[in-house]
Amino acid sequence: MKYIQIYFLLILSTLLLLGCQKSNKSTSQIDNKSYINNFELLQENNSNDTRVRISSPKAIIDPISNDIEIFDSSIDILNKNTLEIQVQSGNSTLNNLSNTIKVFNNVNISFLDNENYFISTNSFNWDLNTSIIDIKNPLNINFNNTDIIASNGFFNIQSGLLKIDNSILNRTVYNSDDIEKYQIRINSDVTKWFKNKNTLVFTSNDKQVETTINFLNIKE
Repeated sequence: MKYIQIYFLLILSTLLLLGCQKSNKSTSQIDNKSYINNFELLQENNSNDTRVRISSPKAIIDPISNDIEIFDSSIDILNKNTLEIQVQSGNSTLNNLSNTIKVFNNVNISFLDNENYFISTNSFNWDLNTSIIDIKNPLNINFNNTDIIASNGFFNIQSGLLKIDNSILNRTVYNSDDIEKYQIRINSDVTKWFKNKNTLVFTSNDKQVETTINFLNIKE
């Protein structure tokens, strides 16, 4: 009889333990996140005429952190209802409370009013309450036949100013027959591109801007 009681107690303890494990497992698997297909968000900036449209085939909203995780995101920046800048990336994270967005994973910024003008980088941060896109990573810039690499920079959407640091510019100039005529290389501490005038300004802190022109041997 004594052994039967012990055996019964062992079975009861095992069942209670399994029940607790099952209950804990069920609780840990509860997912409060919201999964959205064909996500789209329109953001207006009250200080200017800029509007931001974020769209994605898939997004996940976390109610605890208030973050929206966006996949294969597309960000359209409109000025007075005219689409001027488009940002494509693999991922982005939008925080509703701080109204900030981090864009990362193969980021490409295209200036649609200038053909073949774009910036490639790993990531950037943007406070949507302001006009400043902060790029704290190396970036590659393409302006038609001009390529620029830089260590970091920022772009002011409202003023159209792109400021980059530690830049190297390479530009190829062609003749009337579309043959390379010469190459230009410019090293500077700071480079500013004024989008509205489409001009570049180069400055260096404690030294001169270094400019190299390579004239190619071409028979005219």
